[in-house]
Amino acid sequence: MKKYKILILFIILFSYSSTYSADITFSQALESLYGTHEGMAQAEADYKQKEYSKKAALGLYSPRISLNAAYAYFGNDLTMDVDLSPVSNTVNGIFGSLGGVLTIPLPSVSLPNSMEQIVQKDQFFTLNAAMIWPVFTGGKIYAANKAASANLDIAKYGKTIRHDELGISLAEKYFTLRFIQDIIALKQDVKDSMQEHYNKALKLEKAGMLAKVERLHAEMALSDAEKSLDTSLREAKLVESALKSMISSTDENINPSTPLFLVKAEDIESLAYFQDMASSSNAKLKQAQTATKLAHAGVINSTSSFIPKINAFGMVNIYDYQLSSLSPDYMVGVQMSINLFDGLQNYHQLKSSKTLEESTKLMAARAEKDIRTLVEQQYITMENARADYNSSLKSLAFAEEYLRARQKAFNQGMATSLDVVDAELALSNSKMSAIQAAYKFDMALITMLATSGMFDNFESYRAKAFVEPGLK
Repeated sequence: MKKYKILILFIILFSYSSTYSADITFSQALESLYGTHEGMAQAEADYKQKEYSKKAALGLYSPRISLNAAYAYFGNDLTMDVDLSPVSNTVNGIFGSLGGVLTIPLPSVSLPNSMEQIVQKDQFFTLNAAMIWPVFTGGKIYAANKAASANLDIAKYGKTIRHDELGISLAEKYFTLRFIQDIIALKQDVKDSMQEHYNKALKLEKAGMLAKVERLHAEMALSDAEKSLDTSLREAKLVESALKSMISSTDENINPSTPLFLVKAEDIESLAYFQDMASSSNAKLKQAQTATKLAHAGVINSTSSFIPKINAFGMVNIYDYQLSSLSPDYMVGVQMSINLFDGLQNYHQLKSSKTLEESTKLMAARAEKDIRTLVEQQYITMENARADYNSSLKSLAFAEEYLRARQKAFNQGMATSLDVVDAELALSNSKMSAIQAAYKFDMALITMLATSGMFDNFESYRAKAFVEPGLK
């Protein structure tokens, strides 16, 4: 049974390592992520949409010209009665006067007192061009353009937020896989050491120099080491699968070749520097501050409801059929309108807009404080990780010497198997603590840079990295 377990573990380890050959640096992984991830494409599409909306808002300043066609049927002609009384009276008087002067008789003339005149045929068609130009809107168009610009800026910062969030998510998967790889290498060393210790215990037992219980303890320690290694191998597969999916990799296996690292304290700026950078460059804070501009545009828009609106307009007749001759060929004019009463709707809307503006200002101020606090937490986490790493290195030399002493004593029958196993685990824990501290440092650094609006500076800090024995 023991042989089968070792064989199975060997097969898993061989299959994992034999195909694990597609090296990829963190920079390459980022490039692949940003080039293929739907989230970046969606953020870019949202930005484009806001860009077109801004261009559309600029069009509000321009006149609107339209071509209009109309056909109408009335059922009957439109007529108008024309009063002919003044004309008929005059004509009849003239004829009466002439009748008394002339020697020949005049025909009898009798003009009607009224006549029906057609002013519009029962159907007509007209084609005209019309123009309306908002000369003054009380700031309504200005507010619309300010709002469109603010929305475009919010979308721009949204792209940065998505860029950084995806980068952090990738870093978590990438460096977690790298961390597990380093742990696998460490656990493989532990397993090999336990195997060697078990073989020695078996020989000593056969030579009658070691009790069976000591050999059983060595065997149990070997079994535990194998199980622990197997667990880490399976964890690596899961994380690797998630990483491959995120960067759309088609390789059977990928190897994160960028190592875990630390940066010396003197190579990193002060906490105040990163806090100031966050105050000036954090994309989420910029969004919150831009939201105040958007709210202010709402105040301007609400205020415009109390101001007169002036529009210039004009119309020219291009073609008509059976249109009344009384209709003009063109007309131009100016229109002014002002709202006198609307049930206090505009008044309360203005109050609402001003309250929203004040609320967004408070939110932006609160966001800046929270972000500066977050940077401080991330900076402290990074410093603590470096301190933990240095502490682990100090105990590493002692653990190595202690293990050599326990192994020598065991070979001489002066120490138990438990002593050797404990010493081996103590050394393993020291190395594991160093690796874990480096992992925490890297994640704290990259999240702090993102919070400070400096995510793309990660590689410049990695270039300052130093690697100590605990990370090898």
